[in-house]
Amino acid sequence: MNKNAEIRELVIARLSTFPSDKKICIGKYGELTREDMIKHVSREDEIGKKIIEIELAYIRALKKGIVA
Repeated sequence: MNKNAEIRELVIARLSTFPSDKKICIGKYGELTREDMIKHVSREDEIGKKIIEIELAYIRALKKGIVA
């Protein structure tokens, strides 16, 4: 598995923990359900790449102790 595939799987695993009845609004992309986000990340389309970028920024902030 290459690095991009590992990151994609990490993001999908994290998204899988989100409540299924909640929606998240991601700027111009509008409201997305957990399943919508997982589909976009799996496809690696524009929205999926943005979700991966957001999740990686969050994980980096956790690592630095910026987010508790």
